[in-house]
Amino acid sequence: MVEPQPEAPFNRGPFLSAAFLCEKVLREQDGVSSAIRIIDRVNRQATGQAAPDTMEPFAYEINLYLAFKSGAARGPLPLEIRLDKPSGDSSEPFRQTLTFEGDDERGVNVITLLQMQIDLPGLYWFDVHLDGHRVTKIPMRVVYLPQVRQTNASPG
Repeated sequence: MVEPQPEAPFNRGPFLSAAFLCEKVLREQDGVSSAIRIIDRVNRQATGQAAPDTMEPFAYEINLYLAFKSGAARGPLPLEIRLDKPSGDSSEPFRQTLTFEGDDERGVNVITLLQMQIDLPGLYWFDVHLDGHRVTKIPMRVVYLPQVRQTNASPG
């Protein structure tokens, strides 16, 4: 006799319908959102005669956009987002409670402006958990591009 398998988390909802990073989110009066400049790579340039070999830390703002559809889910569920840095270190998680209500196709959008201090080039991951279960990971690669410029001395 085959025993029934336990149902996978979120098999009946909520469902993740969008997850990305972008420069700006416009929220119109009719409730429709528009994402501007979806980003998964950040190029940091340093130019000059003495461009440093290693990237200097810099402040960076980016929007994290998540959209969930309720499916059969109803009520509050805890959301947790943690940033995993290229060094292996993780940030203190961002936490919020999402409340799912109404019809199956209704849902919850999460739009969060992140003010980051980027101190290393490499791959950053935004690890997204809902009710203790990972629903996705969103990558963002930071590339450092030093450009040393040499001045040509004019003969004189």
